[in-house]
Amino acid sequence: MILKSVNNKNAPNISLVVGNGMSMGFDYFSGLAKEWDSQSPFSWNINCPSNGHGFLESLPCLKKIVEKYKSENDFDIFAKVLDKTVCSDLKIDPFRTSIEARHYLTIAFSEYTKRQLYILKKNMEWPWYKWIKSHKNEIKSAFSLNYDLLLESILDDVGREYYSFQLNHHGYGIPLVKPHGSVDFEIQPNSIVGNKPIYPLQNNIDLNDTSIIRLNIDDLANARVQPLCIVPNESNKYSDYQWVEPANKMYKLELAGCTHCVFIGISYWECDRPEIDSILDALPKSAQIIVANPNPPVEFLEKVKGRPVMKWESYDGPIDMDNNLLFLKELKTGKTLQSCFCRSGLSYRYCCGLKTQ
Repeated sequence: MILKSVNNKNAPNISLVVGNGMSMGFDYFSGLAKEWDSQSPFSWNINCPSNGHGFLESLPCLKKIVEKYKSENDFDIFAKVLDKTVCSDLKIDPFRTSIEARHYLTIAFSEYTKRQLYILKKNMEWPWYKWIKSHKNEIKSAFSLNYDLLLESILDDVGREYYSFQLNHHGYGIPLVKPHGSVDFEIQPNSIVGNKPIYPLQNNIDLNDTSIIRLNIDDLANARVQPLCIVPNESNKYSDYQWVEPANKMYKLELAGCTHCVFIGISYWECDRPEIDSILDALPKSAQIIVANPNPPVEFLEKVKGRPVMKWESYDGPIDMDNNLLFLKELKTGKTLQSCFCRSGLSYRYCCGLKTQ
């Protein structure tokens, strides 16, 4: 059950759409990127949960591709993982290889997440943390393409409840959709009967549409029965699953009343476009679109052309040139900012009001 908070009826109705750029921004702000660059997970020192050795040693198919293409960036390597011709040339099973990639991503980003959340407690001055805290009552829905728990941890910390479709979640708050999976997702125990999961993998288990549970932070590094993690460059294979499809429907119901949709660090890769485009299609034409990205994708800007659009291009987050937060409401009243008289669909403060400053 989704509980709607009681707020000023003139307050903005904000949705968040979060991509890897948000995590990248936090990692650079906090210094985490020096050792844990989220663009280069193969550079991380990840130990195998089963034997303590380097994790790639327990994933032989994935290891072959990583070693063969070690001169390429990690996202190009993941593209090779999904290439059946590459797998055939290396005499490895493409199905097994993609499963190993999901396991690597899940365990690697679990370790990354634990460090990220530890550092978050010391970086509450990060602009996105402060912005979400300031707008927590106006945020009515969220959609995240990230595996990590940065957004969830901020929402937890500021007291904004959220709900996905895990069986053991409390069932209250705003809808939070994670259609590409998450490090804290695991299939429901006993959904698939077999041996306890161990690495190297004893079974090839993947793409089973079962119920899911949410893992506690202390359980993130455990071996998984079926990792729930879409590989970079891969189209979403979970889109019609029982924990994704109804969550998407619930999210889009919230979008019907959306006044502001903030796209944070979205790269608009071709494989992700159907999902992003479906969000745009569900948004009211009057909704203000905020593109929070220091390097906004040209294709995305073309897609939203003709709508009321703002660009927040600071590398440090939702701040102006004087390091002031860019609010979407009047702080004293909580009301939506006054619309611009020029009928751009934007708030006066971020439209013609800029010319008077």
